[in-house]
Amino acid sequence: MTKLYKTNLHLLLLALFCVQFIQAQQTTVTSLADLLPYLDDNGADIKLAAGTYTITAQDIADGKFSNPLFLFEGSNSTYDFTGVTIKIETDVLTAFGNVDVNQMQILGNENVLRNLTMEDTGDTPPRKRAQSIVIDGRDNRIEGWHLTIRGSYPYGYGDAFGKGGGSVISHRKHSGILVRGLRNHLKDCTIISRSYGHIVFMQAASYPIIEGCYIEGEMRKTDDMLAETSGPAFDKDFMTVWGYTLPAGYMMSLQEAGIRAYNAGTTYIDGVEIERGTDNPTVLNCTVKNARTGVTLAHASGKKYVEGCTVLGSENGYSIGNGTVINCGADAIYGPVFQSTYSSDNGYNADITILPPSGAYYNGHKAVAYVGGSNHDLTFRSDIVDFPSDLKIMVSGELQNLRMINGANPNQNNLTSTDISIRNLTNFPLLLHSDSENIIVRACDTGNITDNGNNNTIATIDCDSDNLALTGAAIQSSTAYGGIGSRAIDGNTNGSFSNNSVTHTDPSDTPTWWLVNLSSEQAIGDIVIFNRTGKQSYIDRLSDFAVYVYDASGTEMFKQTFTNNPPNPSKTIDAGGVLGKTVKIVQLDNTVALSLAEVQVFSTALSINDVINPISLYPNPVLNDLKISLVNTNLNVDKTKITLYNINGQKVLETKSENLNEIKLNLSHLNSGLYLLSISDNNVTITRKIVKL
Repeated sequence: MTKLYKTNLHLLLLALFCVQFIQAQQTTVTSLADLLPYLDDNGADIKLAAGTYTITAQDIADGKFSNPLFLFEGSNSTYDFTGVTIKIETDVLTAFGNVDVNQMQILGNENVLRNLTMEDTGDTPPRKRAQSIVIDGRDNRIEGWHLTIRGSYPYGYGDAFGKGGGSVISHRKHSGILVRGLRNHLKDCTIISRSYGHIVFMQAASYPIIEGCYIEGEMRKTDDMLAETSGPAFDKDFMTVWGYTLPAGYMMSLQEAGIRAYNAGTTYIDGVEIERGTDNPTVLNCTVKNARTGVTLAHASGKKYVEGCTVLGSENGYSIGNGTVINCGADAIYGPVFQSTYSSDNGYNADITILPPSGAYYNGHKAVAYVGGSNHDLTFRSDIVDFPSDLKIMVSGELQNLRMINGANPNQNNLTSTDISIRNLTNFPLLLHSDSENIIVRACDTGNITDNGNNNTIATIDCDSDNLALTGAAIQSSTAYGGIGSRAIDGNTNGSFSNNSVTHTDPSDTPTWWLVNLSSEQAIGDIVIFNRTGKQSYIDRLSDFAVYVYDASGTEMFKQTFTNNPPNPSKTIDAGGVLGKTVKIVQLDNTVALSLAEVQVFSTALSINDVINPISLYPNPVLNDLKISLVNTNLNVDKTKITLYNINGQKVLETKSENLNEIKLNLSHLNSGLYLLSISDNNVTITRKIVKL
């Protein structure tokens, strides 16, 4: 090696080191003007100093911002907005003239934008359309944002008077977040919309992920709209875009969809314009409240996967056409928790819990669920007993959706239904319309099923053993049930949580997952499967299996094998010393490992005898403060710990109290949804379901 070659090599290595060192340094900027030059950089690490920044129409006139206001064209960069609030006056939406306005757009690749609060102030609508955020490029991630959207026309009527071409009233929409591109990821964001338009929607998006987001719109009664004595709807005599006067008796979202996918659109990746639909969307652990629809993926293609989601106070819960919805819940106070979109829907696998009402029922649709299409496998769960007598699960028939009455939108109503399996693990009646055929219904109570169809089958099942849970305080990882395989995101396949996503998988093609608890109450160490109603069932489906328990280091500390068991056998293990350990169940006949990562094992079952341990818990559902009284229990005050778990078993709150007479938990910071409350002094454990509004 020559001396010159060595010198050049050393200089090259030094240059590479310097580049890496420079890239590793975070640059702090103190104004929006200083931020803008870094948006087209590659490998940048930029922090905007904490504070509140405001953008006005005068800023546009002065040439300080272009359209989009913020255009991220670089790649492999990180932008940290922790502690930053950007307020955008809605007059900005008109300042660029009669054009579409994007407040923020990403065109580069592999960028991360964190922890920004962005809020529209005012109510000026755009002259055409507006989006708060557009994500193009590939492998970008927006996480930890709090977005408030305002400024549209008209606001206050939802889509009753139109939403695009042919509207009765000309619309100027302002939507929230448009996800396009490839493998782009929206994570742990709060999006509050007070504007007409979609809150989160996907166009030309391939493998998008929407995860851990709280999405909220606003509801209004049609009765209140009809009471107006002036305004754009009054001026049109309340004649809707559907060809009839706005009907009373419905609750409408003033937004469009909470999460929506489209089968067309344009995106930009590496400078190339691409026209296509949306494919392979994944929605995980999101809560949608007060939207026209919760999660609507019917027009996307490929594998559509929804897990761990909650829809509250919306006109419709889950409409995905085909694909998988598991470990999800919705209430039916304003519309069905599930609605098929077309008779062509094929292959919808769903497991949905009908949640306790988050408000008074005002469901003019008369359906708690509406089923059409073919080759679906559907499970509905609920222990609700107090509901309007006209609410029912409908299979085919005429849905009284306010957009479909009087013959409007006929391709979305009176759907045909064939070759569908339904488990009705609820108290809601089920109606099989004359257009239903080859439907298999299994129910706890077949007395409330009406069959007007052809060649349908109705069977009774034992709900204590069949209504198996997909959630519970016993688990800290997502699960699937009944052969619906969970799939991993970002390459994490070990059934645990990574920094980027909640992931879960099983090596087999048709895994079966179980929730278990190792209980030391009565029969020592019973293996328990929780159902959605809080009841419990013993494992009675695996004739040959083994139970393994591991300590934190992965060392096996317990094993017991069960073989040649008759139906409903007694299967008990010694649960001593295994609390909080990892539990794995192995099915011996095919060696499929049915494992649960980081199982939180409680010492008692989910259902507790209130005669022995009566507690006072109110209000439930709860909006802000949950009040608990444990004065009549035999808990040891010095050792009592209170823990709250979300629907995936993650610990979201833990506290102790010196006074058992009244304990107040502030839950206002939590997303709406279902939670499990555990109160324990290590000897006695009381567990309750909590619904957060």
